[in-house]
Amino acid sequence: MIGFRDFLMAGDFENYASDAASCFLRLVLQKLEENPKCIAPIMPELMASVDHIARNQSAFEADRNIYGDFRELSARIHALNTAHGGS
Repeated sequence: MIGFRDFLMAGDFENYASDAASCFLRLVLQKLEENPKCIAPIMPELMASVDHIARNQSAFEADRNIYGDFRELSARIHALNTAHGGS
């Protein structure tokens, strides 16, 4: 997950920025939903990236009609993270 985050933050994309950003957010969300103990130790390191991607959806060329609203995914991630003891 840390490597995936670093890849996204580097911004060195060809034509798959939207897919990569969407997959990252959805993977974080899935881990928090299905196995929070697995991801909880690194959530502090992921949250800034989750927020950055959510605030900059257009920079990732992720059409809301196709990928949904990244801000909504971020809100769900924040809520689950908080529910599992994260900040």
